[in-house]
Amino acid sequence: MPRVLALFLLLAPALAQSALAPLRDHPLARQAQSYLEAARKALLAQESPVALNLQAGHARLGYACTPEALCQSLPSSGSNLTLALVLTPFPFGDVADGQERARIALRRAELGYRRALTALQAQAVAAYGRYQEALLGEKLALKGVELAQMALEAARKRQANPKELREAELALKEAENRLEEARRGVALAEQAALGLVDLEAPLPQIPLPQGGAYLQVEEARLSLQEAQIAYDGAFRNLLPKLDVSYLRYPSGNDTLALSLSSRTLQPTLSYTRQDPARPATQVPGAGSYRSVEELRLSLSLTLSPGLFQGLAAAEAQLQGALEALKAAEAQARLQEETLKGALQSAEAALALAQLRLEGERKALEEVKRRLALGLESGLALKRAELSLLQAELARLQAENNLKNRLMELYQLYGQILEVNP
Repeated sequence: MPRVLALFLLLAPALAQSALAPLRDHPLARQAQSYLEAARKALLAQESPVALNLQAGHARLGYACTPEALCQSLPSSGSNLTLALVLTPFPFGDVADGQERARIALRRAELGYRRALTALQAQAVAAYGRYQEALLGEKLALKGVELAQMALEAARKRQANPKELREAELALKEAENRLEEARRGVALAEQAALGLVDLEAPLPQIPLPQGGAYLQVEEARLSLQEAQIAYDGAFRNLLPKLDVSYLRYPSGNDTLALSLSSRTLQPTLSYTRQDPARPATQVPGAGSYRSVEELRLSLSLTLSPGLFQGLAAAEAQLQGALEALKAAEAQARLQEETLKGALQSAEAALALAQLRLEGERKALEEVKRRLALGLESGLALKRAELSLLQAELARLQAENNLKNRLMELYQLYGQILEVNP
């Protein structure tokens, strides 16, 4: 329970301070949060130490009397009212199973919330990166149009042949088409990010996740716990059941009772009021008597092929859950190694892209110096600027790829990206 509360207290203010703020209101996040709250309330209901039960009954009575006039003095109906208080001083048996199932449901809802939010965060980070790439792609396409225009003007100034002019005009048209396509890409990327990420806010830093238990392994472990509870319940069905009750009759109309069952060990206190009153037992020639207290012991045992088959089925389910847990652990470890390998490749690609970017910056500076000396043309400067933008786009793509690989690790562990203020 404290883990759930800490989850809410940590995430709500953190998301509000970054580009990931829209995730708070995302339908999938709200759905997972609602399931988590429902599971929490269900656990509170199961852990309630007391329950009050009220029962009422009414019956119409018919008689066959000898002589018939006797029937007129007998009551024509009967009614009763029972008020029972069921106490749970400690969980045992079926009650303990119910509480443990509720805890598992809460834990499963928590894992579902983490799975939903990490998936949404991964989508948001990817959408943010695609939008930044689209913006830079538009800038690159615009620089390509400028370069194509300058190339066409240069061809016209030097009175190039018709073939060269046609190729320059065609190159300009293609550059303009790429610019329009890039602008459509920006609009689509912005639309895809709607509801996931605030494109005007900065994206938080994405450190390497701390690791820990794998999310899918935790889910498989919960399934194993459920299978163990089912097996224990099936085994208890084969055991004898003992019921103990103590009843006291203050009057013919009133009954006080204390009962206990071996299946739950829940003491039950009850009071019953009935009308008409219980008649006294007549002893011919001696008088009458009325019971004032009673102690009941009841032992029952049910054996059937179905119960043994149910136990065998529960045992098979338990074994299957154990094997599923082993498979989930193996698969998670393999997935972790694969993702870490992809992360290392992404880091190497980013480092290489950064080196290329630095090289293009130096090349641009050289072109500027040569242009100042009259050794280069403005067209060469545009080409250098275009190459620099291409290198910037390649570096941005490598950076976004690295972020996406990191978010995949976050999803593997079910670790939510925390945003520091």
